[in-house]
Amino acid sequence: MPDAPHLDPALLRPALSSVQAYVPGRPLADLQRELGDVPITKLASNEGPLPPFPGALRAIADAAACQNLYPDPGAWALRDALGDIHGIDPDRIIVGNGVDSLIKILCMAMLDPGDELVMGWPSFISYRQGAMAQGATVTPVALDTRGAYDLDALAAAVGPRTRIVAVVSPNNPTGAAVDPRALARFVDALPSHVLPVVDEAYAEYLPDGSHDAVAMVREGRRLVAMRTFSKAYGLAGLRIGWMAGPVGMAESLAPVRNAFDVNAVAQAAALASLDDAAAELPARVAMARTERDRMARGLRDLGLDPLPSDANFVFVDVGPERAAELDRALTAHGVIVRPTAGFGAPGGLRMTAGTPEQTDRLLAVMRTALEGAP
Repeated sequence: MPDAPHLDPALLRPALSSVQAYVPGRPLADLQRELGDVPITKLASNEGPLPPFPGALRAIADAAACQNLYPDPGAWALRDALGDIHGIDPDRIIVGNGVDSLIKILCMAMLDPGDELVMGWPSFISYRQGAMAQGATVTPVALDTRGAYDLDALAAAVGPRTRIVAVVSPNNPTGAAVDPRALARFVDALPSHVLPVVDEAYAEYLPDGSHDAVAMVREGRRLVAMRTFSKAYGLAGLRIGWMAGPVGMAESLAPVRNAFDVNAVAQAAALASLDDAAAELPARVAMARTERDRMARGLRDLGLDPLPSDANFVFVDVGPERAAELDRALTAHGVIVRPTAGFGAPGGLRMTAGTPEQTDRLLAVMRTALEGAP
């Protein structure tokens, strides 16, 4: 067979040369093949540890028979349901193929070369990727001592070419959320040429009464709020998220959206999940909070210093060399966690709250790994 031709890099836009590709965590099946019969505990990707809600599983099965047809391009049934729940006109809601796709849509629509996106760092890499792929500048702002976005520092970084200010709260990978009153003041004070985007992928795990960017949209503030069904709702494999924002957002972003980008199975599962939320969500969130806090206490008992978390994961910074050693040792024992170098925290490990049994195994294997580490 003749050698296949290579793609000439000169054909690509120069901006892409500086974009760091997202490197996903190691797949469970890949490690299982390597370790054989060793049980695998995956706590790397902040997924919910339980299957989709019962109603979602039924909806998935029902929708499977109709996959010869294209999905509803507007996801109208889901948008109507979200609008009813949150008191927002469905015309102001966009459903996307995960939050990542929504971030890229905003960046494509709003950023030209020379424009700027301001965000905290370390944080969720998709904002950096989306902006840099457009040739825009990314201005990183250090987090506060808790690992949350420093809103005062973020506001001070805004300039005349800033178009988007991203606030990830709770922040990924550090886990801390911003103060709700400070967030409202921050949004209100931004100049009109800047659109604030508040990423609430982990909103369900926040304590009651904490900030709710979707409610801020409903109240009339000028911002975009993002949510996902990947975490608390257990639909990570179907890739579905949504955002609510200003009037006219959907029409303005339509030129850069992919047609039929949210598949029909995902739409059906998300819609059924909303119906099941009152019965299913509280217990799942309670378990995640309990196991998150128990994991953090266990890590402290082992001599580590995890940051306080408002999400469904725990972050600990042990330094780059030690993080690599611990990651290798944990993986060798079948426990997958997430090194956070790709998020801008080269010395960090992020561990997802799972079931009680998964927490027990993580802590036991971590103890073994620490005893063997220099």
